Amino acid sequence: HGLWIQRMPSFPIMLGTAIVTAGLFILNGVTSISLDKGFVLCLLAAFLYALDILFTNTFVSKVDSLLLGLWQMGFAGIIAGAVSLFLETPRLPHTLPEWTAILGLAVFSSAYGFTIQAVAQEYTTPERAGFIFSLEPVFAAIFAYFFLGENMGMGELAGAALILLGVWAAGGTLKLPAWIKGR
Repeated sequence: HGLWIQRMPSFPIMLGTAIVTAGLFILNGVTSISLDKGFVLCLLAAFLYALDILFTNTFVSKVDSLLLGLWQMGFAGIIAGAVSLFLETPRLPHTLPEWTAILGLAVFSSAYGFTIQAVAQEYTTPERAGFIFSLEPVFAAIFAYFFLGENMGMGELAGAALILLGVWAAGGTLKLPAWIKGR
């Protein structure tokens, strides 16, 4: 982000980023960093999502944010559809539960969520948008606990707590001790 806006992020943002990153590693049970295919794909996805947040932030002040979100979803759908034709053999759902799951995820998780993201980014900074999205795995773990009966061990709880602490720290509400401010 610092390269994009040509200034260094504030100390609370850098601290929050470090804490959230550690929390994400712990929450996901990462014990070592290796450059295997899955890890590289996760890093690439995070990088591309950060670019999406920055691009969206650039354009929401210049165009209608609702239309921007709708256009983003339209292009994402077209590109994903085209890529799936080359990489997969797509098939339509056959049962009502399959249709319900697909339409529910398409409408609520994707179309609504990402369109509203563009609208909401008009009123916040890209840093805050990124930190809000870092809460996604915490809520996924909570929903998995309540709806699917999955257990959260001490590692997952510690990771979730660190993510929450990092988001709080990035909000700038942490007060630095005087001896650090003086440096």
